[in-house]
Amino acid sequence: MRGKQWKLFSVILVLVFAASMFAGCGGGDKKAEPQKVTEVKIAFMNPLSGSNVDAGQQDLNAAELAVEDINNAGGIKALGGAKIKLVVVDTTSDPKQAASVAERTFSSEKVAGMVGTGISGLTLPILPVAEKAKVPLITNSINDQITAQGYKYTFQVTPKGSQFGGTQVEFLKFLNEKFKLGITKVAVVYENSGYGVSTAAGVKDIAAKAGLDMVLYEAYPHGFTDASPLVTKIKASGAQALFPVAYTTDAKLIINTMKSMNVNPVIIGGGAGFLWPAFAKEMGDAVNGFVSVASWNWDSKSITANKDLVAVTERYEKKFGTFMTEHAGPTYVAVRLIAEAIEKAGSADPTKVRDALASFNSNTGMAAMMQPGTTKFDEKGWNSPVHPVMIQWQDGKPRTVFPAEDSTRAFEFKK
Repeated sequence: MRGKQWKLFSVILVLVFAASMFAGCGGGDKKAEPQKVTEVKIAFMNPLSGSNVDAGQQDLNAAELAVEDINNAGGIKALGGAKIKLVVVDTTSDPKQAASVAERTFSSEKVAGMVGTGISGLTLPILPVAEKAKVPLITNSINDQITAQGYKYTFQVTPKGSQFGGTQVEFLKFLNEKFKLGITKVAVVYENSGYGVSTAAGVKDIAAKAGLDMVLYEAYPHGFTDASPLVTKIKASGAQALFPVAYTTDAKLIINTMKSMNVNPVIIGGGAGFLWPAFAKEMGDAVNGFVSVASWNWDSKSITANKDLVAVTERYEKKFGTFMTEHAGPTYVAVRLIAEAIEKAGSADPTKVRDALASFNSNTGMAAMMQPGTTKFDEKGWNSPVHPVMIQWQDGKPRTVFPAEDSTRAFEFKK
């Protein structure tokens, strides 16, 4: 009897096992479908309050346009058309808050990557936080220290501040040769910040190699309200050319004070405040003729030669009422690159997105938007082909005038 019961029990076990196998493999309509990805988040961190809000708003405008363009084109196709959602975070303009803001964001939001900030003092504290969280970060800050930290999740799409000096000095040599100016004495005044120090150091080094006499090398505090002591030093130095490194408020103060004190060296700006719409608004028609170095410009040849890239700059101007700025262009590119990395990886997993970015090398699509028309991250995460350009304000907009391979306008010399 016990033998028959055991055989019957064995048969039942076999039938149960077979039924379970059939349920798991045979009925396709009963199999649980994998959850569909409908949304992928990208963190946006920039100063949207405080003294750096101008730069942060330019970045936000560009990031929102990039997300709009990606989603209107069908989203992330490798993930079934998943839409990009921008997680907008205000770092404020206080470097002491940047790291804690990033920590809260990464712990509360599942993001595939991050863009920001354009201000080096805010970016540097965020880098170790992103590294710990293993979130790939693309910044448009120009500080040389960004990719000198050895972080694997940090990517820098813009030129380095130390490159600016070389471009500015080469441009001065061009002016000397073409217009027989005979400039030998130069001065540098710079904001005492990461951006200012790295940019000014580049000018000083290259100027010395070019045989120029550095008659003044002077720092000033960000947000100072009286530039007359600084301008007095510029006048006393006998400088024939001045390389000022400043954001908009300080740039306006220095220029206006020089005018009032009748100090008139050739001015070759150090980017930032000399490039933004607020500078043109404050200077009026007098803005035309000013020159500055730029990490990016909206009409560089790599852009004007591509109708799709021109269309991006036109959409930006139509949407926001001003040309696409030095901050906005690289931020737009950064968002598009993260989206392309998600597409390439076929995943929103930050580690896979990081790996896709690390191998990025392209001269097509939005990657061509950074001069000279190629984006390629080296082993340290820097976009190594990129270089600065010189702009001159013409017709109320910054126009690319140097070097020749990037220029779309001729430099207009005004005595």
